[in-house]
Amino acid sequence: MPFYKPLKKVSADDRKRIIYGIKKLRNQFKEENFPEKKTQKSLILGTWNIRNFDDDRFNYGPRMTESFYYLAEIISHFDIIAVQEICENLLPLDYLMNILGNEYDYLVTDVTHSSLGGNRERLGFIYDKNKVKFKGIAGEVVLPDKMLISEVASKKRQFARTPFVANFQSGWFKFQFSTVHIFFGSNSGNTPQYKRRVEEINTIARYLAKESSKSDYNQILVGDFNIIEKGSGGYNALENNGFTVISNKIGSNRDQTKFYDQISFRSRKNELVLMEPERNERVFQYFNSVYNIDDFEIYKPIIEERLEEKLNTAEEQLKGKISKAKTKEAQSQINNIKKAQESDTTLKEYYDEWRSFQMSDHLPLWIELEIDFSDQYLEYLSENSF
Repeated sequence: MPFYKPLKKVSADDRKRIIYGIKKLRNQFKEENFPEKKTQKSLILGTWNIRNFDDDRFNYGPRMTESFYYLAEIISHFDIIAVQEICENLLPLDYLMNILGNEYDYLVTDVTHSSLGGNRERLGFIYDKNKVKFKGIAGEVVLPDKMLISEVASKKRQFARTPFVANFQSGWFKFQFSTVHIFFGSNSGNTPQYKRRVEEINTIARYLAKESSKSDYNQILVGDFNIIEKGSGGYNALENNGFTVISNKIGSNRDQTKFYDQISFRSRKNELVLMEPERNERVFQYFNSVYNIDDFEIYKPIIEERLEEKLNTAEEQLKGKISKAKTKEAQSQINNIKKAQESDTTLKEYYDEWRSFQMSDHLPLWIELEIDFSDQYLEYLSENSF
């Protein structure tokens, strides 16, 4: 349950808007029959690329206070969720955790190095300590030499962003939870960059499949795989390595046309039971409730003020002694801001992108799993002698 007491310190107008947004999100969860958190029977598990959380490297932010409350409200409906694109500065994550309250905790990786294409991002897990127990084992996947990823014959690489693996238990269910943010590269199947993406997916699936043969934990592999469509090379790489991919008929990007995010598993016999197995819509489209495209007029004054501040800052930079690269960057920013300020039409286009930096350009993907196998175990005991 999120901790909403700090809302008392927010201005009356902002507080009213935030509470309205939170209520809309809660109603949407109910209307879509999102599973309620059950202490004994099931585990609600998810994955979410939370888009550059939160370093403002693209000059659309930083996130407003209300965005943190919306993010917390969404995450609070999960027992455990893998999160991608956590940035180097952990203060925003700690602020989010303060809203979530003491019931929640997190595990994150160190940052990845940009020389490999990792953009100094972190991967992590946020979980409800009342429901999920961290089993003390966590680590980043470092490939042995014989499994290094080949983009072209002369290059052997580790992952652009090192996959993160941790062991958890909820009820009777033990699982090794792995999350990835796969290298994107290119959409063209004939390029080395596209082949690198497919090879990253194939390699992590192959690596975890091998590890699962030595473990009594169920394997759950999730994250942003940058898979464009079902049946593509990346999508097939998971299934070809024995992973069952959770079917979802609509995409997980903000306009729900791409299948970037995936949940897949390799389970021990009879130990991973999916609740509502026929359900094929497992994304939560929060833009139906908050930062709706029709809310443009609400946020227009905020955007205009921020654009003016950024414009003044960029123009001041040009007056100082800065490098050619910084001059080019500042001038580009000035041009983009002035273009957005031209009319309500261009400002509305800017708002459409801006809101994705307040929430994300990905949607959370989820499953619900059974975690109470006590009846089965009692039956097993009654039928066997020891």
